[in-house]
Amino acid sequence: MRNILFALVAAAGLVGCVGGIDNAPTPTPTPTTPPADGVGGGTGTGANAVAARTAFETNVYPVVSAKCIGCHSSAGPVGNVTGFVAPAAADPYVTAVGYQALVGDRTATGAPILTKIAAGHNGATYSDDDKSKIADWLSKELTARAGGDTGTGTTGETPADATIRLTKEWSGCMTLTNFQTANMKTWGNMRADNSACKTCHYAGEYGQIAEDVDNPFFTTISTNKYYMSQYFTVDLSGGVAAAKVVINTRSFIGVGTALAPHIEHPRFKLDGSAGMIALQKFYDLTAAAKAAGTCGPSTLAN
Repeated sequence: MRNILFALVAAAGLVGCVGGIDNAPTPTPTPTTPPADGVGGGTGTGANAVAARTAFETNVYPVVSAKCIGCHSSAGPVGNVTGFVAPAAADPYVTAVGYQALVGDRTATGAPILTKIAAGHNGATYSDDDKSKIADWLSKELTARAGGDTGTGTTGETPADATIRLTKEWSGCMTLTNFQTANMKTWGNMRADNSACKTCHYAGEYGQIAEDVDNPFFTTISTNKYYMSQYFTVDLSGGVAAAKVVINTRSFIGVGTALAPHIEHPRFKLDGSAGMIALQKFYDLTAAAKAAGTCGPSTLAN
């Protein structure tokens, strides 16, 4: 039933909602972005960040602009909820990396840009070279976020390996009891301008879920890595050996302050909000379970 609801609201464009996509023709985005701190959605700094961006602009953008822009243009019509391909005149890199629902956890098995290709999305075909270029770009994104640490000679894990392992472990540490104790369902009634988050994100629309009931909100973010990544992400900024799960504040800041590519999303305040208080408490309770060694096995279904 929820899948049917999602399909209907996505097709209808959720009139009045502007979540993961700007639902009107997009003006030229401003160059302002959150600090490139390497945390969560950060792009890292230095030569590795330049290499990641260059890989996208040189190798990946030509692929997605040729195969995806027909349905996923950021300047597309109302109802286009996944406009991750910017017109050439805009900034294609900022637009792409700004969509958590496109890059996911930036691993080959956790980035929707690759998993949807593997599933035969919309009947489109991609060459091995196309897929290799996308995978190489994502790998460079993770390396940039890890300060250039590829894992060789340290833990033996690559940034992708560490991301996958930590995400799985975190899922097994989250519990419904702690979710309820933290009052995470308050996210459903968080306000963006005059609209509650649940108005546009109740069934997972726009790659984000925010409900005012405990379930299936909890089940969704604890079993689906794409939705989990909107709330929690892996911080690689200290290198692979020091990688850890953190709250994905960067994603929320980008959307809440309407930074590119979310320039038409209603504004909301994150610091001190009921949602952030709840998320911090849920994070602390989950981290405590991990530290105590009381977690269960991974609950991820993807």
